[in-house]
Amino acid sequence: MMEIIEMQKMSFGIIEDCNKKHNTKHDRQTVFPHLVEEIGELAREINHHINSWREEPSHEHLAEEMADVLNQLFILASDYEVNLEASFLEKIKKLKKRFELE
Repeated sequence: MMEIIEMQKMSFGIIEDCNKKHNTKHDRQTVFPHLVEEIGELAREINHHINSWREEPSHEHLAEEMADVLNQLFILASDYEVNLEASFLEKIKKLKKRFELE
């Protein structure tokens, strides 16, 4: 299984390659709105059944939208030089302590 830091590097590498190939610029100012957009698409997929004939969201669509959110988050974290893997593990420690789970 791939480590989170490896996934983060992979996402950032793809966006850097895309920028070079298409002479575009994806940075903090453009990636954050994309992250928000992807979260909105995930929310829409989760809530679609409320006002629709569909009973439950499609597992395939949910998985794809969640992956889109992660991808944009990985890119943003890399741009800010945040190691999400280390940050996540530190947050888990704090939550365990806060909720007296240790």
